[in-house]
Amino acid sequence: MNRLPSSRFEASQSSPVIVATDGREQSDGALRAGALFGGSTDAWRVVSASPLITDLAPELDLGITAEAIDVLRDGQHQLVQAQIRRVGVATDIDVEIGSGDAALVVSAFASTRNAALVIAGLGRHEVVDRLLGDETALAIIRATDKPVLAVPQDFAEMPRNAVVGIDFSDPSICAAQLALRFTHEAATIYLVNVAPRENVLSTVTGGLTAYELRARSELELVASRLDIPPRMHVQAVVRQGDPGSELLRYAEDVEAQLIAVGTRGQGFLARLFLGSVATKVVRASPIAVLTVPTRHTSKDREDG
Repeated sequence: MNRLPSSRFEASQSSPVIVATDGREQSDGALRAGALFGGSTDAWRVVSASPLITDLAPELDLGITAEAIDVLRDGQHQLVQAQIRRVGVATDIDVEIGSGDAALVVSAFASTRNAALVIAGLGRHEVVDRLLGDETALAIIRATDKPVLAVPQDFAEMPRNAVVGIDFSDPSICAAQLALRFTHEAATIYLVNVAPRENVLSTVTGGLTAYELRARSELELVASRLDIPPRMHVQAVVRQGDPGSELLRYAEDVEAQLIAVGTRGQGFLARLFLGSVATKVVRASPIAVLTVPTRHTSKDREDG
């Protein structure tokens, strides 16, 4: 097997990090992550969206003018600038404001600017928040074909422990390589494969023991393909049960600060129905989540 691309992550003016923010505290961590992974101020951009007046009052025909839209955008720009000052990141960073659905605005900016990565706030996970549509990170993941790093409000430094969900698909293996790029140089990376439940194993693979032997061998093969920095440690792990739940549980057990997963959706419609594992992890994780889509995996192979 060929080795995957280098573990070093480099953003640039021609391939920047796009940081999505709504100006609220829940996306403060995204700004810190942008400064951390973007490096110089010309290698990352802040993007936000002002709501359309028709979104605020869809039942009214308000005869929206360009001036009214500009007022909303100016207000959102001031909100984001205030957040940048509050968080304490570079005040000379470029801020771009679009209008309309936040996920679509961010996805469009990421596409036109050839973004290397999109960073968003992870948001809150209470049921009431989801009912009110507070799932912007998940919506961005569904809308874009770029890797997305969703971080909690308190995110401030490189993760030292990371859990990567490996189902041996190309996106999951690429997620492992990218996870190396977003963790501390002396981090521990756990490559976790989740075995099916016992009733499935007994009829298909000969039971858990046989499955675990094969899975560990395959995980070691995945590890051999990674460009692992000298001080970083990679460990193969096999669990059993529901994949999303087990990844979340294991991340808690090892006190990880990052979970990385691949998403298999190809094309717009497929991304709308994001895999259940990625959806569960993004919705429930209190720590940063890195998602890598299939299309990005194909591009990596072409570049590699």
